[in-house]
Amino acid sequence: MKKLFGLMAAAALVVSAGAVRAEEGAQQQPQQGAAPQPQQQQPQQQMQQRKEQAKQQAAQKMAQAGIGRHQVTGRIVDIDKEKGDLKVETERGQLEFNFPPASLQNYKEGDQVRLDVVIRPAQQQQPAPQPKQEQPQQKQ
Repeated sequence: MKKLFGLMAAAALVVSAGAVRAEEGAQQQPQQGAAPQPQQQQPQQQMQQRKEQAKQQAAQKMAQAGIGRHQVTGRIVDIDKEKGDLKVETERGQLEFNFPPASLQNYKEGDQVRLDVVIRPAQQQQPAPQPKQEQPQQKQ
């Protein structure tokens, strides 16, 4: 699991670095009267393709590990800051969540929010190792 998240972090860094380079390249202006060269457009397209491929690969690895991500946007319709209870109205209906109370202190009823939801398998407890039973030795 740690390797998976390490790979995802590395992919995110590569994607971020690529986006910065693509933006820097886009900011450079061609000389007046000069037509844009196809060579300048190719690196930007390649960078965008690499970015998309990295996203797809990260999503595939997460899916193979049973991990899914989803973003939910909506409006807070009820909030209990003492208990940490939150109800959010989305386009698909109401969702209820329970957060640590301290994390809800800056929100109020009517606020528009985005929730990033991650689902993954619960960590299963490994069975306790069984003590080895000694085998009776055979006489030769």
